[in-house]
Amino acid sequence: MSRVFVIEIMPGPKYTEEEKLAYLEKASEIGHSRARRELGYPNSWSTANLWAKDYNVTIAVDELKQKSAAFNDWYSTEEQLIAMQEVISRGREYINDKADLTPDEFKKTVEGMKRAIETMQLLQGKATSRAGTEEATETDAAIRNLLSAFESDEQRASGQRDQGA
Repeated sequence: MSRVFVIEIMPGPKYTEEEKLAYLEKASEIGHSRARRELGYPNSWSTANLWAKDYNVTIAVDELKQKSAAFNDWYSTEEQLIAMQEVISRGREYINDKADLTPDEFKKTVEGMKRAIETMQLLQGKATSRAGTEEATETDAAIRNLLSAFESDEQRASGQRDQGA
């Protein structure tokens, strides 16, 4: 035996033209959120926004939204570039200052630096990925040699610990 459920959706309250205009006047001064709190209507922000569109009324941006927009604007491209340069500098310091750096720590640090460089390139409108037939440079060879040295030192140290046990 199958059951049929009927869901009845109750329409929201009806507002008069005067109520809508009073709300829009208040909201244009203080924003949707505060006007809804003070007047107690409408029930939703979307209804309030629909009224503003219907009556072609511009509503002031709420204070929280203004702060959010200002915060996002604060991080201009220039500040982001400065932050990425700091990431690269700290990564370089970490690699140079840490005497017992493991290959895994080195790899993670270099990956972080690489991401910072790619972010900088993206902000500057430069390519962020490579595809091609590039030849290895002296720097690439030096990095490979450094990684190999770290790995062999790690294996040697690990072997010494195993023999001592």
